[in-house]
Amino acid sequence: MDTLHTPSGLPRTVSNPVMGVTVTFLTASDETGGEYVEAQVSIPAGDPGPPRHFHTGFEETFTAVEGVLFMDLGDRRGLRLRPGESVHVERNVRHRYFNDGDQTAVFRFVARPGTAYEMGIRAGFGLAADGRTDARGIPRNWLETALVFALSGSYVAGAPAPPQKALARVGVLLARLRGHDPALRRYTRP
Repeated sequence: MDTLHTPSGLPRTVSNPVMGVTVTFLTASDETGGEYVEAQVSIPAGDPGPPRHFHTGFEETFTAVEGVLFMDLGDRRGLRLRPGESVHVERNVRHRYFNDGDQTAVFRFVARPGTAYEMGIRAGFGLAADGRTDARGIPRNWLETALVFALSGSYVAGAPAPPQKALARVGVLLARLRGHDPALRRYTRP
């Protein structure tokens, strides 16, 4: 059995060199028919994590494995998850994870359903590896941002989902017209 790749041939481990975050897909979406994804995530000490965001198409469960995982969840700020502690994030709940500690934090992550999460991570991390994102992992090119938002069903907090979805749809159309691959297959397909 190939432990370095998923059944479809994608690498199990992807890294974001800009953020220093590594994700290992323990169970990838192609192993569950998209029902869920389980991953182990490593986030370095002092990493601010992604901006506050929300997902319209999946829910998440975070479980700390090593170190302390910090989270903002809805109106609660600076939650601390210690090894063995979990938090569940429903769809459309604004949140972010980060590491405000002095050691690497490792956590397990389950997304249900899982395909959008996995494709969003693969696309975003691939763009970061190619030097196409800012320090927080957001693509510099707004068309690529629209593609990642549309692919993952993930949006930034602070604005309601409907206008962001509409902008993402327009961005996808413009990206297609400009020759971009809307599925970002370079990062999401073997």
